[in-house]
Amino acid sequence: MARSVDLGASFLPDLDGVCEVLLVRHGEQAFVPNMVVADGIDAPLSDLGRQQAAAVGERLASTDIAMVYASPLQRALHTGEAIAGHHGQTPEVRDELQEINLFANVPQDVGLLDSIGADAVRAIYKEANRTNMWDAYTHSEPVDAFRSRIVSTIDQIIDSHLGDRVVVACHGGVINTYLSHCFQSAIDRVCTIHHTSITTVRGVDDRRAVVSVNDFDHVKSLQTEINPFNAS
Repeated sequence: MARSVDLGASFLPDLDGVCEVLLVRHGEQAFVPNMVVADGIDAPLSDLGRQQAAAVGERLASTDIAMVYASPLQRALHTGEAIAGHHGQTPEVRDELQEINLFANVPQDVGLLDSIGADAVRAIYKEANRTNMWDAYTHSEPVDAFRSRIVSTIDQIIDSHLGDRVVVACHGGVINTYLSHCFQSAIDRVCTIHHTSITTVRGVDDRRAVVSVNDFDHVKSLQTEINPFNAS
């Protein structure tokens, strides 16, 4: 079993007694201006998002992966399928891996601009970018409950896969929340997580080591800029 000092080593000889989790953000979603809130919550992959998902699938095709888990939201599930298909697998869907619903308490059948207005939306995003805290989103689902479900779900996956490498296809907020937990950070959003980037965490018992964050080399050959509607 890996010593604590070795858990985050770049070249760990084997995963004996250790779980290595590859946290993969979904591909770019198809956002449009002032889209209906409910549609944005479960937005599909864009054309670029499908290319990104294929690229991360190819990137991990030769990697030994015991299981692929995925959020049920279609952008994450389809990204997980693009990875799992190379390994003869189907992703195991975990509802608890869904992204934080930052606008849970506004009407879901209209756009945000129609619901709370452009000035309010700008003020929310300005405060969120200033603080890097989910609490800045004043219409969000309960933030503490979101943090708890993400940490407990990923910890359960780790505990179930000692000796394995697994993929968790999920969301930028999910990955940032787990990184914040691992780093014992005072902020929720540690960094911007790029679409289909790979963040590697290892765990055993109550020990966690973040090995790498936000590795998106596999999309650089097909992407040179970010859609402004998908800037975070």
